[in-house]
Amino acid sequence: MKHKGLSDDNRRSFIKGVIAAGAAAFLGSAASKGVQASNDFAGSVSDQEVLYRETQEFRAYYDSLKD
Repeated sequence: MKHKGLSDDNRRSFIKGVIAAGAAAFLGSAASKGVQASNDFAGSVSDQEVLYRETQEFRAYYDSLKD
């Protein structure tokens, strides 16, 4: 029994459009979260802040890389 209304091609076009819109919404939200996270990190580190301690082990490792 055939349904009246949308043809198979129209249904496929509709489904493709819904999937494309969903993918665009997902990627757009993921991209904006990535930018927000990188901006938060960049603002939290000052030029004067030391991000590591130079220990004896660190110095030995660093010197071994020069060889």
